[in-house]
Amino acid sequence: MTDINFNGELNHVCIVGCGLLGGSFALALRRAGFTGRITACGGSRSPKLAVERGVADAMELSFDRGEVCEADLIYLAAPIGAIIDFLKTKARLVKPGALITDAGSTKTEICSVAREAVTTNIHFIGGHPMAGSENTGVEYARADLFDRATYALTPQAATDEMQLDRLKKIIGSIGARVLMANPLEHDAAVALISHLPQLTATALSTLLGAEFDGEVARRELAQRLAATGWRDMTRLGGSSWNVWRDICLTNQQNISTALGVLIAELQNLKDALDVRDFNQVKTSFTAANTSVAEHRAIHYANFEKV
Repeated sequence: MTDINFNGELNHVCIVGCGLLGGSFALALRRAGFTGRITACGGSRSPKLAVERGVADAMELSFDRGEVCEADLIYLAAPIGAIIDFLKTKARLVKPGALITDAGSTKTEICSVAREAVTTNIHFIGGHPMAGSENTGVEYARADLFDRATYALTPQAATDEMQLDRLKKIIGSIGARVLMANPLEHDAAVALISHLPQLTATALSTLLGAEFDGEVARRELAQRLAATGWRDMTRLGGSSWNVWRDICLTNQQNISTALGVLIAELQNLKDALDVRDFNQVKTSFTAANTSVAEHRAIHYANFEKV
């Protein structure tokens, strides 16, 4: 973790959307030594629950009252649509000199809106922590959620370098590893490694659902036989559509392209099996083994840098 002196640099953090990510960010800051004020807003339930659970010190009421929020850092961890709405309607209530960042899973549209909505005396830097869970809500928040996680930041041409350095230190203090990315390239990449796995797990999970295409007895047998392999592959099937709706809306083309690539790969495997070309199937396994080994090597190397 990166050492950071919060005194004088960061005295008040406001979390907009204090669910799993927002709540975990608050807990991680506390673990890193932040002793300032943490407030929460956004939604009717989560801010109150965050206070009750000790994740936040108080509910942030300034935005609802149309008053200037005195927070030094605004952390937007709401669904993407709510992040965009906040930037359009509430950014004017952020105090001069404050830093706004977000945890949205897509960056292009958020950064585009921020360029128009955030005034020149306020700083915005897009972000996306590659951490999370199929569970949502502040009750699942934990201080170690970001430990050794990659955390993408998407600064733009006008980004203040001092503010970027400040945010890098904050992200490092919660245990994550900063990776700089262009918003467009970020969205294409996460479509492949994050959004595609979610939709694949969603589709796979439906195969043992009520619409299972087969005899009821066979479906019930399959459900009873399903073990760790099925569980691991379908873990994301429990994810909430309320979260994923905005992701699909703001990254539709990239996700569609990724799905097309996967469908083609699956079709190649099916074609090989149909003609009993097991050498082709073996080739796919070999390529997959190599890809997994390369990813693990990169992943563990990054661990050593944190």
